[in-house]
Amino acid sequence: MKQVTIWLLLLLSLSSAQLTAQSEFLPIEQVYEQAAEEDKLIMMVFSGSDWCKPCIALKEQILSSKAFTTQAEQLIMLYLDFPYKKANQLSKEERTRNELLAEEYNADGQFPRLVFVDANEAVVSEISYTKSMTAESFVEDVQRIINAYETN
Repeated sequence: MKQVTIWLLLLLSLSSAQLTAQSEFLPIEQVYEQAAEEDKLIMMVFSGSDWCKPCIALKEQILSSKAFTTQAEQLIMLYLDFPYKKANQLSKEERTRNELLAEEYNADGQFPRLVFVDANEAVVSEISYTKSMTAESFVEDVQRIINAYETN
């Protein structure tokens, strides 16, 4: 009985994770529409979640921090992942969207890369992640970008 319960819990958690991942994917047109409706910047995060050590550090130390998750409400977040491992591969439509956006906004293939884009698809600013960056300094940099965007 214990084994059946464990398997049921495992299946439920996998189903829940899959639903969450599916609901997070939006075609880029919808992302731009949402940014226009809400008058927010889009923060594109180009990442290699399972092979890029600085990308993993950025996500764990900065993007998951309480300081940034609160600030993220002021942005439309677009996490563009380029995983290597087969087990982490994205859907075909998500891969296609990510590759098209990388061609336009990350042509040199820098990982991680953070690009701030407005609803008109224009680059407003970029931030380069460094090992010495803290969540607090990152939040300050992002807030400066948001403030400059809002005053224009």
